[in-house]
Amino acid sequence: MSAVQEITKQEQVFCELFVNGCAPYAGNAAKCYTDAFHKPEDALNGQYAKVLLKDERIAAYISELEALSAEEAKDMKRFLTANLKHIIEETAHDTYTNGKGKALSPAALRSVAVSASKALMEMYPVKEAQVNKLDINGADGSGITFNVIVPEQSNSQKQ
Repeated sequence: MSAVQEITKQEQVFCELFVNGCAPYAGNAAKCYTDAFHKPEDALNGQYAKVLLKDERIAAYISELEALSAEEAKDMKRFLTANLKHIIEETAHDTYTNGKGKALSPAALRSVAVSASKALMEMYPVKEAQVNKLDINGADGSGITFNVIVPEQSNSQKQ
């Protein structure tokens, strides 16, 4: 049985504001309590909200909402990634004309590709490899320098 069926409508509103609400609601239990239960602003609302958050039914519903929010975020990330990749590919190579058939400047199109690339890089940060130099010097002072690129280890590789 879902936690939704076990809680009141006001408790459900409280939870949804707490998890999915925008400012000033998200994570602000006292504000969520005040509005969900139609209470006047009061210092005690924070205490009532804390008690409510400790209720097993409320905690279970909040967990459900957080899991749902995380899955929706993953879906949105996949959707945005696919669309941004399509925009990059399309605007990096294709040519376009205006309504009169005159070719549009490729600079503007490349700018769109760069902006989409930046957005992707924010979603998936690219880690740079560590670069070390290795110098080998001969007895006569001559030598050679190698740039050695060492990829970063992930947390699982470090342990």
